[in-house]
Amino acid sequence: MTRRRVFDPGTVPVAFWRRDEIERSLTRRDVGQLFRLFLAEFNGCTQTQLALLTQHDRSDISNWVRGTRQGRVSDIEVLTRIADGLQIPDSARLLVGLAPAGSFPLHPDPVVPRPRTAVQDDQAMTVPVPVRLAICGSRAPDTDADVIDAVVPCLARLVMSRGYKVSHGPVGVGIEVMTHIADRYRPPDFALAIGLFGHRNVIAHAQLVLVIGGGVGTQAEIDLAASMGTPIVALPASGGTACRFYQQATRDQRLRGSINDEQFAALSACADPSEDFVRIVEGLINNDLGASSA
Repeated sequence: MTRRRVFDPGTVPVAFWRRDEIERSLTRRDVGQLFRLFLAEFNGCTQTQLALLTQHDRSDISNWVRGTRQGRVSDIEVLTRIADGLQIPDSARLLVGLAPAGSFPLHPDPVVPRPRTAVQDDQAMTVPVPVRLAICGSRAPDTDADVIDAVVPCLARLVMSRGYKVSHGPVGVGIEVMTHIADRYRPPDFALAIGLFGHRNVIAHAQLVLVIGGGVGTQAEIDLAASMGTPIVALPASGGTACRFYQQATRDQRLRGSINDEQFAALSACADPSEDFVRIVEGLINNDLGASSA
C-alpha cells in the first residue's frame, strides 16, 4: 500500500496569499471560501490533510467547503489554528486579524537616559532602530467620534504590520490603539501598555507625532513637539485640537515641518480620512525617517 504524501504548506508561494480573492476571503474571515480556493489551487492537498493541518474534524472542513456550515468565522482560536496550520505569512495574518507569527516589541521603552559606549555607537550605525510614534489626542467634546472610531483600527494595523514603537499617555487615542491591538491581534506576551505621565515624556523620544482629535492636553503636546522640531501630522477630520492645528498650519507653513504641499492638502481632502491618513503617515515615515516599507 502506497502512503499518500502529506501536503507541506511551506511550499505555498507568498504570491498565493496576495491574490485579490484570497485577501478578500481573509479580510471577511471566510474560511469556507479560503479552503475552496486553497484546494482548487493545490491538488496535493485534500480535505483530510486540511483537517490535520488546522486541527479540525474532517467533517468540519467538508461542511465549510460545501457551504453547509457558516463560512465566516469570528472565533480567534479557530482562525489561529488555520493560520498556523497553513503557515499563512504575516501580511495575510494581519488581514484576518491575527498578530504576526514573528513577534516584535510593542511596549515603549521606559523614558530613562542611558550612557552609551563606543561599541554601542558603532552598532547604532548598522542596526536599524524601530521608528517611534507618539499618538496624541482624545475624544474631547468638539471631536468627531466616528472618525476616531475609524482611525483607531487603521493605526493599530499600521503599528502591527510595521513594528513601530508607540508612545502615548495613560488615556486617549494612543491607548485605544494599543487596546485594539491587544483585543484584535493578540500579540504573544502583550499584556501591558505603558501610558506615560507628563506631556513631555509622551513626545520626548518620538520621531513623528500623530494628532487625532484632542483637547487642551493635546495642544500642550503639540507645542512641545514644535519646540523640539519633531514633525507633527494632524488629522483635521477628527476635529478638536487636530483640526485647529491643521488650520493654524494652513496659515503658517513652518508648522508643517517636512510635509509637502501635496501631502498637507491630502490630509484635508481625504475621501476615507482614516485609511488616507495612515497612508500619508507611512509615506512620511518611509521617505523622511528612512524606514523600510517591505
